[in-house]
Amino acid sequence: MSGAREPAVFDEAEACIDWLIAHAGKTLCVGAPLGLGKPATLLNALYQRAKADASLDLTIITALSLTPPSAASDLEARLMDPIVERVFEDYPGLDYMADVMADTVPANITVSEFFFQPGALLASPYAQRHYRSVNYTHAARDLLDAGVNVLMQMVAPGTTDDTVSLSCNTDVTLDLMPVIETMRAAGKAPLVVGQLNTRLPTMTRSALVERSRIDGLFEGPAADFKPFGAPAAPVATADYAIAARVTGLLADGGTLQIGIGSLSDAIAWCCDLRHNHNDVFCRLIETLGPGPAERALIERYAGTAAFSTGLYGCTEMLVDAYLHLYRAGVITRPVYDDLHVQTLLNAGRLSPHVSLASLDALHEAGAIDNPLTEADVAWLKTLGVLRADVQWQAGRLAVPGVDRLLAVDLSDAESRAALAEHALGDTLAGATLVHGGFFLGPSAFYERLRDLSDDERELFHMTSVGEINQLYGNEPLKRAQRVKARFVNTAIKASLDGAVAADGLEDGRVLSGVGGQYNFVAQAHELADARSILCIRATRAGANGRESNIVAHYGYNTIPRHLRDIVITEYGVADLRGATDEAIAIALIEIADAEFQDTLRETAVAAGKLSKDYVIPERARRNTPAWLGQVFAETGTAAGWPRYPYGSDFTAIEDTLIGALKGFAGQSKPAMAAGMARGAMSYTADRRAAAAHLERMGLANPGDIKTRLQARIVTAALRQAGQLPES
Repeated sequence: MSGAREPAVFDEAEACIDWLIAHAGKTLCVGAPLGLGKPATLLNALYQRAKADASLDLTIITALSLTPPSAASDLEARLMDPIVERVFEDYPGLDYMADVMADTVPANITVSEFFFQPGALLASPYAQRHYRSVNYTHAARDLLDAGVNVLMQMVAPGTTDDTVSLSCNTDVTLDLMPVIETMRAAGKAPLVVGQLNTRLPTMTRSALVERSRIDGLFEGPAADFKPFGAPAAPVATADYAIAARVTGLLADGGTLQIGIGSLSDAIAWCCDLRHNHNDVFCRLIETLGPGPAERALIERYAGTAAFSTGLYGCTEMLVDAYLHLYRAGVITRPVYDDLHVQTLLNAGRLSPHVSLASLDALHEAGAIDNPLTEADVAWLKTLGVLRADVQWQAGRLAVPGVDRLLAVDLSDAESRAALAEHALGDTLAGATLVHGGFFLGPSAFYERLRDLSDDERELFHMTSVGEINQLYGNEPLKRAQRVKARFVNTAIKASLDGAVAADGLEDGRVLSGVGGQYNFVAQAHELADARSILCIRATRAGANGRESNIVAHYGYNTIPRHLRDIVITEYGVADLRGATDEAIAIALIEIADAEFQDTLRETAVAAGKLSKDYVIPERARRNTPAWLGQVFAETGTAAGWPRYPYGSDFTAIEDTLIGALKGFAGQSKPAMAAGMARGAMSYTADRRAAAAHLERMGLANPGDIKTRLQARIVTAALRQAGQLPES
């Protein structure tokens, strides 16, 4: 990919596909990024072309194909269609996903993913059959091994006419680029095709690449659309409880990795409390009543103190929570891509603010000579220790605006004074507060990224997943940056041996994918002061009522028991690392919901993993939703515990309707019928009380039998959810 090359440019998707087929042939193996960075317009044009032309052999290998929700009934459509139109606007969707869901993908086309939109494809046999279980760090390798001959990605405008920004997906692309350079020299490189979407946020630093690295570029008005915005999920009481316990284990001056969803928003909220409303946070922790193991960890990590040094973010997924943590003054610990600098910062011998002490520290560490050499000066300029405009001249420094050359002898008082007055920079250059591999979140998050100042944007460094998710490659620097790391991820089940399932069900169906979870868990075991924290809600709503997510055993795991570390539910913290099997079973039973503790105990005793003399302590017997609700009712700021702490794409009426109708539809048919019957007794009063909700659903004046029934369902659901006054 020489710098002199210019991409072939197209203002129509069909013309770009014509060019692609002409250059790559009729056998196309296309790699596309995970999540937001898919060039949806181009992918749709290519997919439709292959559907119409059976002579084309098309394979699409990707992950996390984002699709707006679709209604399954007329009643759902009344609620969802206006939301979809407002939230997703002109996002084109991905045509292949409709066929994947319907199991109607043509024989000449294969669609294969290594990460699913969580839960969305459990009922798709096609998606399940074509799923690839791949660690995120191996995605680049596996794409090339699969014979990918086309890479397609949505890009954003660069900072100059000669660049574009990889924006939301530096993750795998940056890992692929060096390999592609080598392959291009041998004439075997895949074609790189971009879709330039001006509505995608521009990210800088490693995300900026030369346009010459792209073979074909689709740009112009037809290439623009609103990037997929994932609406913020509501934060439940259980999420706040888990988040508070996570926050109590974060060490000041440490490193934080979190993912998307309600839990990350809750963690940001609780970190804000710990830092800016410390009395409230401390009261919450005490009211939650940490057990002995949890209290020991909190004390070990000084987990109730406000952040002084602050945290640094190292995360495969940059999420909205990091911006809120930055604004709250929690994400404030900068790291630097120089081992000397980072080591001295960690030791407290160097400050981000430049002074003569900076030169002294670097000299004492053996990083620079005295007097300074020409190489030293060049290096110090890149670090920001010396001004960028100073010049080496015959063993001295020439400084614009200074009429004499400056000596570079750090042991001479006059030389030191002159350097301090004229030659030093202000702050170290190249600070990073968060390293991220890809980003995804609500549309408001993208707006917040766009609104960052130029200097702030530099602090959020999008880079490759290989750089973030593992220690291999420049390991000494990564270790120096990732001190006191906390890698926080979510899971669905934990078994009493400490194994955890996060991405699949017992019958083999894939819920999402392993992504980077295994990498982060393994990394936590390799870093001296790191911890892996896996968060699990204690229960879920199953087909037959409440089910425990702490189970005696489970037929599938994502994280094997030999990598067990910290597991957190809303009821407590289980510190499992290095513990015996009996101690692990006890720790997990004591953070399970009280309803299921006796059964778990009996099963563990029967398996010989737990002494029959073990008695569940009374403090664990309070592990109920009612107790937790009381804790949060008694503790909080004036803002309370907001359902959407950082805003929502839904109106208040829509949010109420979503919760009520979801709860109503999740019941058994007899329960629904009983609810309808009860609602019939107060329907007239309920209809008046629910006037605004019925208006939003287009059911304020129902006419035929169908709409009258729908209106009754809505009012019954609202009443059952406690959203209507008692008559």
